[in-house]
Amino acid sequence: MAQVKMTICSLESMRNDDEFNRIWNETMNICAANDIDEPAEQRRRKVPARLGGGDIVSTTLSAKDNYRINSFYAVLDLIITSIKERFNENSLSIMLLCEKLFLTNVFLNDLEAQQIVQFYNMNYDELRSEQRFYKVALGQKKQMNLSSATKFFVENNFHQSLNTMNNLLKLLWTIPANTCECERSFSLLRRLKTYIRNTTGQERLSSLALINIERSFDIDLDLIVTEFVSKNNEKKKF
Repeated sequence: MAQVKMTICSLESMRNDDEFNRIWNETMNICAANDIDEPAEQRRRKVPARLGGGDIVSTTLSAKDNYRINSFYAVLDLIITSIKERFNENSLSIMLLCEKLFLTNVFLNDLEAQQIVQFYNMNYDELRSEQRFYKVALGQKKQMNLSSATKFFVENNFHQSLNTMNNLLKLLWTIPANTCECERSFSLLRRLKTYIRNTTGQERLSSLALINIERSFDIDLDLIVTEFVSKNNEKKKF
């Protein structure tokens, strides 16, 4: 957590006009040295009226102010907020308690169990009794990883009998170790939302992204068509 706090402090210290002016001046020098056009205000494309657009609203911001407010400050704020949410101390402590519950044969004390049930709004008595049952079955296995613990959990049919711990195990699996998958997903947008598809709506874009991301799954198109037709009585006639 110390490294996380240092990173946040470093980013927050950059959020000022002096730092932006330094970056802006360096950018201008690079443009001048390499014969590159200086940053200028981009022409805003008018969205067709049929898509909910209208007249283009004029802006009084200069190119420099526009980059400072809508790019520099916006990106820094997004990064800082994301780091704080991802490395929230309370969330991390809960995750560590869940790992202690599933990956070791050490019992959670009353305070630790209370923290989990309060955070996830679960039943305290159920967690305590299920923990006792799970730890006894775990026996002398002192340390496991999440995959082996899940395999042990399923092989002993605990996913059917220990409902509270089963829900906790699912939650533990949803916590990503890194953002590689998310970054790969976002990289698809450049291929999906091209200049021609610039006015694509959010729902359609999300659907296209989902199809592309999950393309490794085998899809039975005949089954989909059959289900689609079965939901419409008019189509059944054909």
